Amino acid sequence: MADSPRSGRVRTGYGAIACALALLVGCDTLFRNRNDLPPSATITPPTLPGKAGAQRVSQFVFYSDTPIKSNAPLFDELSQLREQVFHELHLPPSNTIIQVYLFDEQEKYERYMRYRYPELPKRRAFFVAHPGVPGGPRELFVFTYWGDQIRQDLRHELTHALVNSVLRDVPLWLDEGIAEYFETPPERKGLNSLHLDAIKRRSEPVDLAALERLDQVQQMGRSQYQEAWAWTHLMLRSTPQARAVLLGYLQSLREPKPAGALYPRLAEVYSAPADALARHLAANDLPAATIRPVVNHR
Repeated sequence: MADSPRSGRVRTGYGAIACALALLVGCDTLFRNRNDLPPSATITPPTLPGKAGAQRVSQFVFYSDTPIKSNAPLFDELSQLREQVFHELHLPPSNTIIQVYLFDEQEKYERYMRYRYPELPKRRAFFVAHPGVPGGPRELFVFTYWGDQIRQDLRHELTHALVNSVLRDVPLWLDEGIAEYFETPPERKGLNSLHLDAIKRRSEPVDLAALERLDQVQQMGRSQYQEAWAWTHLMLRSTPQARAVLLGYLQSLREPKPAGALYPRLAEVYSAPADALARHLAANDLPAATIRPVVNHR
């Protein structure tokens, strides 16, 4: 598991692009002017996959150079992700199309990303949100390639896309915590055994208030992603009161006024939130396990 950060944000006004990068430990997000492209006169533009046509699965449209089967186990599972995310987070469903480009080879994927987004680091997958037409919905894209961790990568990035199709200003830590929660297979109910095991072996304190103060990708490392997942899992999987805090906070993000910090709301439920988190993690004591790759996914 790499130490490099998974998510970050740089805002430059309306003409911005959002990119979220999937790694085993998270993703990166970038906002920049969509006209800041490399000069096409000196570089031969690589092409996007799509020779096999478009395959729609739920809210997602997949493009690949080789045919894919919408009823394959992976896509059957992804077809249920939309309902899972919106239902569990009590968010109104969005019908905004999410376009997913699946490259056959890692080299082709990396060549395209280097050309289209040269400032971004090397990562397995990206979520990209273009501002679209003024007053209209954003254009949502996911870029990745067929690999052993395609299941985890797609669940993570498509979760970002689904959430950001409804909410625009999700705090950095929460955006990642939610994606980490839903990237696990649905039968695990958001439990990430790798994160759980890592946090329980740590000696430093887990501080939600400190996590909420982070607003730059450079400030988030592996431990911050683990904490983001842990707090999200606590609120969604501990008590009805804690769950109500998160769901209420997400609804407040839909309002025009700033939602503020989440920690004070959680402190009204738990007098010592860090202690409540420790008890919650202890109650979910399972051996660390990796997410198995999906076979026969095309």
